Order: sequence, then structure tokens, then C-alpha cells
Amino acid sequence: MMEPFDPRSIINASMMKEFAAQTISIMVSVDSVAGSTLLATSTDNQKLRINLSTALDAAAGDWVEVIGVPHGADTIRAKEVIQFGGENIDFDTDGYNGAAQMLNNVKSFYRSG
Repeated sequence: MMEPFDPRSIINASMMKEFAAQTISIMVSVDSVAGSTLLATSTDNQKLRINLSTALDAAAGDWVEVIGVPHGADTIRAKEVIQFGGENIDFDTDGYNGAAQMLNNVKSFYRSG
């Protein structure tokens, strides 16, 4: 039986300070991977440093979802990284940013059903 996901908020990098010490999910484009450090660019064009819990084999330009805990404005301690098919994905960053804003501005609607 699969374990359920930890509750998390879908965010972009501009929201990281609001979610310090909470579990988040964020989409990023890989800039580089060196050992246990992933350097990436968020959907709102901010540079991030992600401390990985396991090795990651991703190329520059690949899109990945990072589930983890933010520390400060530009660092995340990753719990899990999910890869999405390589650099040829035409990811809709504006749509993602809009969805992240909406989901975090109408939380009471989703919690009450």
C-alpha cells in the first residue's frame, strides 16, 4: 500500500519566506547539479539552491518538482525530487505561477469543501 503524500503547499520562489519550515512543492528548471546540491531557476525566474537528499541525474534545462522545506529566501532542503521527461517540455510558467497564487489566496474554500 502506498503512503499518502505529506500535506504541502504549491508555491513559487517569491512565496518561500511565507512558508519557512513548512513542506512545500515547487517546480524548477535545472541549472546544474553538483553532488548533493541542485542549482535551479524557479517559474518566477529566481535562482534557488536545493540541498538534495539523494543523487539526481538531471541535465540543465530539465523541469523537476521539488518537495521539501524552505530555509530563507533561496534555499530548500529537498525531501523528494520528481523528474519530468527532460528539457523538451514546454512548461507553462505563467499558468503555474497563477495557480500557485490562486491556491494560496483561497485556502479556506479548499479546506471547507
